[in-house]
Amino acid sequence: MSSTEKIYRKKTPKSASLFALSKKLHVNGVSHNIRFFSPYPFITKSASGKHLVDVDSNRYVDFWMGHWSLILGHRAKQVFAKVQEQLQNGWMYGTVNKNTIELSEKIAKVVPVAEKIRYVSTGTEATMYAVRLARAITKKKTIVKIDGGWHGYTTDLLKTVNWPYNQTESSGLTDEKHIISIPYNDLEKSTKILQSIKNDLAGIIIEPILGGAGCIPATKDYLRGVQEFAKKKNALYILDEIVTGFRFRNGCLYSTMNLDPDIVTLGKIVGGGFPIGVI
Repeated sequence: MSSTEKIYRKKTPKSASLFALSKKLHVNGVSHNIRFFSPYPFITKSASGKHLVDVDSNRYVDFWMGHWSLILGHRAKQVFAKVQEQLQNGWMYGTVNKNTIELSEKIAKVVPVAEKIRYVSTGTEATMYAVRLARAITKKKTIVKIDGGWHGYTTDLLKTVNWPYNQTESSGLTDEKHIISIPYNDLEKSTKILQSIKNDLAGIIIEPILGGAGCIPATKDYLRGVQEFAKKKNALYILDEIVTGFRFRNGCLYSTMNLDPDIVTLGKIVGGGFPIGVI
């Protein structure tokens, strides 16, 4: 055991005890793979500003910020006040409501391609419906994604996420023959693969910056080249901005790259960390 681990264990006895219970209740003790680390993750009790506090009262500087969705910090005053205000009026309607309309107006102003907007509960659902929409509109089946591209847990797109890319991502998945992957930032090789699809290309889904693969930015030439191919084949060009939207600017990153996507997907950043997806 390293000296660092010894110090960690000494400082986190309550976390160790609670995580032992969590392992009995949850798969591997967590509800998201990225939240586990050895020897065990600390158990968060509270958060404020840039800090997390665990059950042992240890304080941590948070560089993760709720999957990058809390850009104003934990318990930001502006967000906190609005949440309290809304709770006074109810939190689940199941009907058309004023908040939805007002939010859509704000999104449409800063995301010019958003001619129509649909809300879902997660980013995963947003990409799932984007793929379904592309297939419905084009009457074609093949969707192209990027090697290393992460678009949530939708079964359709859970392919070639982690290296080695020829390895199945999870048990329980079928061999999705209508999902094809292309190499990131290699327009020549990508074009050759795209040309091999012939007349069955429904859409191409791509992130302006590969989030799960290490925050690798795409070159403008690559994004434009892939977009040009999609347009030429009457396929839909889908930009997944769940990681990039509303973080670099008030709007989406595509606006700085001279791109014209057919569909844009957004995630929990829109809700300030609360569950939401946008198509």
